[in-house]
Amino acid sequence: MDRIAAALVAAAAMLAGCTTTAADRKATLMQADAETIAALSAGLARAMGKASVKLGPGDLTAMSEVAVLPPPLGPHETRSLAEPTVFTLVLRGGACVAIRQDTGAAFDLPGVRCRAAR
Repeated sequence: MDRIAAALVAAAAMLAGCTTTAADRKATLMQADAETIAALSAGLARAMGKASVKLGPGDLTAMSEVAVLPPPLGPHETRSLAEPTVFTLVLRGGACVAIRQDTGAAFDLPGVRCRAAR
């Protein structure tokens, strides 16, 4: 029983470290030029443990949510149940950070400049 309690306390501590804080503010990209999109894509690829990712459509200078699309179908597949992975951009201490919506994990985005969402 003590092991279960210890595991629950450890899990709660890990989740608390990964979630947004009161100081976090939703953010948008300052600009959506090729360099910024490349830095954002590279940061989200690192967050997902992939070599590269494809971002979903949308104006990231106006939206805080960024969708990473699932991989395309293989040659022998006709459909997929895979869904996009969605991140929320936030300002944390002046830095742009991506929060993965399904896990709450936070990832720094070096080279990405954000501003507070309007």
